[in-house]
Amino acid sequence: MLRAFMAHRGGHLRWVPYLISAAAVAVVGLAAHVLTRLIPLPHVSILFLAAVLTSAAIWGFWPSVFAAVLSVAASSYFFYSPIYSFRVADVQNVADLAVFVIVAALTSRLAASVRAQAFEARRRQETIAALLAFSERLAASATESELHATILEHLAPAFGRPIHLLLPSEGSLAVAASLGDAAPLPEAIRAAAGRVMAGAQAACPGWRLQGLATAQAEAGVIAARQPAPAADAEYAKALVGHAALAIERARLRREIAEARIKVQGEALREALINSVSHDLQTPLAAILGSATALESFGGQGDPHARRELVATIREESERLASYIENVLDLTRIRSGQITPRLELVELSDIVDAALRRKQKALGGHAVHLQLPPDLPMLRLDLFLMEHALANVLDNAAKYAPAGSELSIVAGVHAGEVVLDVVDSGRGIPAEDQERVFDAFFRGAGPEGRPASGTGLGLAICRAFVEANGGSVAALSPGPRGGATLRLRLPLPENEHAGETAVSDD
Repeated sequence: MLRAFMAHRGGHLRWVPYLISAAAVAVVGLAAHVLTRLIPLPHVSILFLAAVLTSAAIWGFWPSVFAAVLSVAASSYFFYSPIYSFRVADVQNVADLAVFVIVAALTSRLAASVRAQAFEARRRQETIAALLAFSERLAASATESELHATILEHLAPAFGRPIHLLLPSEGSLAVAASLGDAAPLPEAIRAAAGRVMAGAQAACPGWRLQGLATAQAEAGVIAARQPAPAADAEYAKALVGHAALAIERARLRREIAEARIKVQGEALREALINSVSHDLQTPLAAILGSATALESFGGQGDPHARRELVATIREESERLASYIENVLDLTRIRSGQITPRLELVELSDIVDAALRRKQKALGGHAVHLQLPPDLPMLRLDLFLMEHALANVLDNAAKYAPAGSELSIVAGVHAGEVVLDVVDSGRGIPAEDQERVFDAFFRGAGPEGRPASGTGLGLAICRAFVEANGGSVAALSPGPRGGATLRLRLPLPENEHAGETAVSDD
């Protein structure tokens, strides 16, 4: 604590180590006086080494030399004859003092060296701990703005305040973050920082400019208005290196994310174009052909044939509208515009609405319902869940053979309502049970060829179910074993309904 106090006071208390060293010599001299009264000591000067070593360990070399000089003076004056005189009559005592001076000098040097090494080790340990804490804070930064604030917070003690971080932006340098001053950075400093960014030297009176260099290039520039007191150069350099690497990593992560989004966007656009060009051509061709045939009939023609053509136009228009609706739903999902309007609904109402919606697609299948009458009400968006279940039913109808059975089974399990849609189709290979929820993925239909449609139904289903707090998974025991699409929907809070068994196969 005394050392800290001295460091705070600076040069005004430089004499304190010497005063305390003198006090240590006085204490040892008093102890030696008491001992010599009790025990005859031939070499009293050896006791004063305690004061010399203590002074060297605490204060360093020169205070220990001062203690050694005082120790020689005290020994010759109080303990060697003639007493109370600095003259030493006995040659043996002179040799004793000479040995003491040599030993004191060596031990002082060694003790001072050990002290300096201990201080250096402690300083390095503190530096490493500070750099480790800095690295952990940088790694824990969730956003780039948080990262920039962390960098300035740690660099300010070494560089001064106010401090600004300038980063490249659209071909120029822009202030990414500031600490300690809300005033705009002067244009002269921006220009000088630009020269530093380009690798040139730049100096501005009253400002400190420091480039943040990586192995590739300059990542940015630090501008500090009032330089801080002299800091450890190695520590400051390490801080700058850590900051530069963190900024470079953040930039690379951002560029990789932007590139990934761009690639995904290109893939989505190409898949959408392919889907539109292929899947929309069929209903459009049917509509155009039927309309052309009706036009050619004029007021004549078989009424039955006219009704069939009108029915074809209606069916293909509905099919076309379904494709367009799926594309629009995918656009809503990609743009994050799904906002469920939650209300208490009956699961049976959702199932009935989805069955009515897909009545024509399910016409060639026998549908079996197993909905317990005591199912609890759920807090869901009725439209989104109806749409999601309709897509599941449409998917089952496509992949199950004509005339096969479809089952809709519901129950309560582990605090959730579980709704299974089970078909008896070809099944889903294990490697595709997660891919079926990817946009534009289409598995093999009942005849082994890719099923019709855009491949968006289950992707939209998953997004709508998850927007309602639920989950959906595809299960299949293997080839020819059929498939189960399982929807798990959360029960409302404080709902204490009894559980109805549902198979986990």
